[in-house]
Amino acid sequence: MLIAQITDFHVGRVIETTAGSIDLYQRLLEVVEHINRLETRPDLVVVTGDISNHGNLEDYARTKIALDSLQMPYLIVPGNHDHRQRVRDVFDEHRYLHNGSEFLHYCIEDQPVRLVALDTLNPGHHTGKLCDERLDWLTQTLAAQPERPTLVFMHHPPAAVQYPYMDAMNCENGDRMAEIISANPQVQAVCCGHVHRDAIVNWANTLLFVSGSSAFSYALHMGEVPDIDPLFEPGICRLFFWSTETGLVSHLTMVGNYPEGITEGVPTPPGGDTEA
Repeated sequence: MLIAQITDFHVGRVIETTAGSIDLYQRLLEVVEHINRLETRPDLVVVTGDISNHGNLEDYARTKIALDSLQMPYLIVPGNHDHRQRVRDVFDEHRYLHNGSEFLHYCIEDQPVRLVALDTLNPGHHTGKLCDERLDWLTQTLAAQPERPTLVFMHHPPAAVQYPYMDAMNCENGDRMAEIISANPQVQAVCCGHVHRDAIVNWANTLLFVSGSSAFSYALHMGEVPDIDPLFEPGICRLFFWSTETGLVSHLTMVGNYPEGITEGVPTPPGGDTEA
């Protein structure tokens, strides 16, 4: 099974970088085209939150048009910029979102790998939250299939990634989640977004993958800083491959065409000269 994870579109926002302005909706269109053109096509795409920057219906509607052009199914996980009911309304045919709960968590059972999606949205806050109800749901869900290889998808990292500015906005009660994950060795990995940079952490007897944004990056500051700047860097798509022979394997694929490589052939700045 091959799964593509994309995250943190922030549709509805135009950001300013040192390379110029970027309309983040256009970046979403680029990542969708990129996935559709991958030589080995993913079986499934998982979107791990911050779909819209402002959580409004118009931006969800146009995001849905873009995501519906994917040539494979996709799943939605909410982030701190998202609005639960509007996600349910716009992505209405995604019936797993209509689970009878306040939270947009769910489990997909009909794939070679069991997929558990965890809602960390804490309305009105950039930080995430795992309350007693959500942690109880996770405990019960994992206990129901202890022998099946499982991936957990969520927006906020439940642990620090040595990136203090964003670590201050990670997930409340991550230590309690770590106890649950540690007790469930079938969890092959926990897969997040939110940070707008890529990181991998050895955590809770498994791997914590924090995938970079598919739209824009933040400058890397491993020490304390008052603020961070957006960067015009390649959009990120993370691939998770699973088979009984290999177990879990992950790759990053960069959105765009860089014939000289990433360090030499950097993205063409918005409005820039393509022959420069």
